[in-house]
Amino acid sequence: MSTFIKNLRHKLLFAACIILCLASFKGVSVYADTLPEDYTPIITNVSADKSTYYISIDWNVKNSDYEYFMIYRSITPDGEYDYYDTVYTTHFTDYNPYTQVTYYYKIVTVKYDDNYEDVYSEPAFAHATIPLNTTYIKSVKPVKSHGLQITFNISDDAEGYGLYRSDAPNGTYTLIKSIKNDHYYFYDFTTELSFTDKNLTVGKTYYYKVRPYVTYLDTTYYGSFSGYKYGQATIDATRITKAVSKKKSTNTLTWKKLSDADGYIVYYSTKYNGKYKKLKTISNKNTTSLTHKKLKNGVAYFYKVYGYKKLSGKNLISVEPSIYEKYCDYFTYANESYESRIHRLFGNSKNTWYSTASKAGKNMKEVKIKVWDVNSKGKKFTRTFYVRVHKNLAPSVKQMFKEIYKSKERFPIHDIGCYNWRGKGSASEHCIGTAFDINSNENYMIDNGQVLAGSFWKPKKSRYSIPLKCKLVSILNKYGFSRGFWGNRKDYMHFSYLGT
Repeated sequence: MSTFIKNLRHKLLFAACIILCLASFKGVSVYADTLPEDYTPIITNVSADKSTYYISIDWNVKNSDYEYFMIYRSITPDGEYDYYDTVYTTHFTDYNPYTQVTYYYKIVTVKYDDNYEDVYSEPAFAHATIPLNTTYIKSVKPVKSHGLQITFNISDDAEGYGLYRSDAPNGTYTLIKSIKNDHYYFYDFTTELSFTDKNLTVGKTYYYKVRPYVTYLDTTYYGSFSGYKYGQATIDATRITKAVSKKKSTNTLTWKKLSDADGYIVYYSTKYNGKYKKLKTISNKNTTSLTHKKLKNGVAYFYKVYGYKKLSGKNLISVEPSIYEKYCDYFTYANESYESRIHRLFGNSKNTWYSTASKAGKNMKEVKIKVWDVNSKGKKFTRTFYVRVHKNLAPSVKQMFKEIYKSKERFPIHDIGCYNWRGKGSASEHCIGTAFDINSNENYMIDNGQVLAGSFWKPKKSRYSIPLKCKLVSILNKYGFSRGFWGNRKDYMHFSYLGT
């Protein structure tokens, strides 16, 4: 090396030393572009709390001679980090993260130089995700239109849910529907959502999964898939169109024919939500009626009629049918609704009374009944009456007095009346043949102590006075005929079907 070059090198080194000394003397920082390594944060903990929806980060710094820390955040690991916060301790909490979005954090230590200007350390990096709540499918149920109804649980942290379908449990699942979660936008008590996948292939089994999602900055972030559940598409159910009690102790059902069924299975129960028993399997799709026998009058029966289709040697049952309620009501009964009573008397007619004696008389029928009476020697004997009653009550009246006659009580009846036209403006049920007056003299009608009809009511002294409780009364009540007690007015002889 030449002497000239050696001298030049020595002069440059000396000048650099002079500059550093002058800089130090003038207060300019002697640090390079970044702080030394012992100022770089060391991440000690990163947590994503689902209970609070907070992300927390803790770190240490070897050199504690720092001023503060600057936090930067990004939603991609290689993306642009934006300034987010400044903290003065080695702890940071992000109170506003989005669920299912992975956040990337850059933490930088800051120290003032001698001119009180910021000098930064090398950054430390951390990332965390608050996952969406786990979703699971509660049920996959066959429904009409050859569909399957998928029901799954939801929570308030998902904006919506993606529903996926496959032909095999471990096959490829394809998104078939994105379902908005209104619970996410408007707080309510909804805990589940449903979707019906329609027009599927009858007999084919389909597999479903669901996963939650949120949308953030025009990007959709999905949570984990649920486990799969499956269902088999089947034929629609039939519908009961009519049920009548044509004979006593029976209900005859009629339902709609199913074109794609091979037959029907009829079930019944005495409770709406009770256990249903199989009544009969019908192997002809053209047979659309069945009579249920040996029933109890006045009892409600509930029916379901499934269709079935033969498939691969097995019966593929239809979707769940609607439940049809039918009282066994060949005879009148105690808890029969007012609407049912009016329908029994007048059918579908809009008229619920008769305007003339002629019209009323055309709807009456004479009924022969046997009752017990007592002669002057106290011996009971059979007496026969012919009473005119509403024609649609005739079967019930015959059965009612048949039971009264056969009862061990043998209550004596010496007079009885039913239909009696009392004028166009009268509201008496005698005008329509739905009320009985029994032993009228010994069972008076009074109003606030004033006798309006009859002479007395002395059930302990007169054999013809009807007690409040006796077999005669209980049988009349059983068939829906109640005694004429209306507040202060009491008619001890009167038993009516409509309660007036």
